[in-house]
Amino acid sequence: MTTVFRGAKAPEALAVTIARGKSNLNLTTVTSVAFVVRDDAGVERTWSTVISGQTSTQLIATRVFAADGSDVPDVAVYRVMPHLTLPGGTRRCEPFTLQVQE
Repeated sequence: MTTVFRGAKAPEALAVTIARGKSNLNLTTVTSVAFVVRDDAGVERTWSTVISGQTSTQLIATRVFAADGSDVPDVAVYRVMPHLTLPGGTRRCEPFTLQVQE
């Protein structure tokens, strides 16, 4: 579980390392990563990210929080699922939990 504070805003960021694990996916072919974020009420939104440290076996996807603090406005538990964009389509990664504290 990853923890951030309510109203986190730029330049604060969430950096997530994505590893290929047991798949044979070459992560250098990933052209973008989006975080699909679902709150406790089931409302989904999509966060764009910036890719860095990209190798064939791992990459880092970083979301700089919105300047107005609107990305995480409430104390809640969010489910975050990274979606990788590849030349052949989109591939989902294992989700993780984002805990937002006061």
